[in-house]
Amino acid sequence: MIYNYFVRKNRDSVRWNLTFLQKVLKVVEIVAHGGSDGITVQEISDRAGMPMSSSHRILNDLVECDVLAKDTELRRYRFSPRIIPLVNEISRKMNLGSLTEILVELKNLVNETIFLSELTENGVTSVLTVESDRVFSFRARSGVYLPIYCTAAGLAIAAYIGREEALRLICKSYENDSSEVKRCPLEDFEARLERVKRNGFAFCDEEYETGIRALAVPVFNGKGKVIASITAIAPKERLNNMKTNEEIVDHLKEAAVMISKFTY
Repeated sequence: MIYNYFVRKNRDSVRWNLTFLQKVLKVVEIVAHGGSDGITVQEISDRAGMPMSSSHRILNDLVECDVLAKDTELRRYRFSPRIIPLVNEISRKMNLGSLTEILVELKNLVNETIFLSELTENGVTSVLTVESDRVFSFRARSGVYLPIYCTAAGLAIAAYIGREEALRLICKSYENDSSEVKRCPLEDFEARLERVKRNGFAFCDEEYETGIRALAVPVFNGKGKVIASITAIAPKERLNNMKTNEEIVDHLKEAAVMISKFTY
């Protein structure tokens, strides 16, 4: 009985620590997307859906760790210069400079917005976006997890990871309360994966976002394992021509080969 008590207490402690860490990361993300002049506690509290007291405590901890800096006069928070070397090192190790060059060249060829998505333990997430000059609004921003069964980025990866793993990631997607995710069709999922493997690319026709179409191809590492996908996304009117779509897919595949050289 005593053993069970301590096991339960330890499990609760781990769960609490994980929840707190998720809140901290949420605050960091909100600050990152705030203005260059920083962001207030009230703004963070509203966007994070947390009490002011919780937001304030997390912000104070981040200031004490020198992750954030506080403008005491304006009462606004922004990133501390101390993290710049860390960000630069992360960018270097992720080859973001070289990957961005590839995506920019691809964007110039197809004249549409391009984004790179990566397969992680928790799903498929957009990691790098290069917007076309013909800017439009879409949800696949960097850091956003994408449902694998109704996005071109997700389907291009899911077709090559095995049925069981694909189903596990579907369950992960459904843990999100987003109504858009739960509106996505699941019925023909396996048939769509077979079609992706047969055609070598995935096509999303407004399943995830009304008025938006997307084309995506997988990216494989040197061992032939799928690890990412590249997507071209645009308003549906611009991806309604088969010949144009085929040309875009060819360019996506060429870029995928170049990106694979920077994978492991």
